[in-house]
Amino acid sequence: MLSEKKGWQPAIILGTSNDDFNDVKSQSYYGTVSKYLGEFGNFQFSPYAGATYIDELSDLRPVAGIHIRNGLWSAMFSYSGTNEHLSFSRLIGNHTASLIYWGLKYPGVSWTYRF
Repeated sequence: MLSEKKGWQPAIILGTSNDDFNDVKSQSYYGTVSKYLGEFGNFQFSPYAGATYIDELSDLRPVAGIHIRNGLWSAMFSYSGTNEHLSFSRLIGNHTASLIYWGLKYPGVSWTYRF
């Protein structure tokens, strides 16, 4: 909805998705605010926070996380409104390879292509 700019302006993201919330399949609607906070050492920090509304549960829950980048490598810790998740990623040209620890219980992998 709004791109981040230098200075005070954060990015504002609105969206919707079909999600599973602890065995409940539902449409969710979310809004987040994220902002690059700067660099410490060679690490760049970008936290985000917001909320998600879970239609099937009629429930509004907080979401939050932090993305940390160092060159081609990055890590993200996130809270999705029900569970915590951790991922480690590596940029490879137009691709990103990620190891994911979903709900801090289930390992997984992801491969992304940007065009």
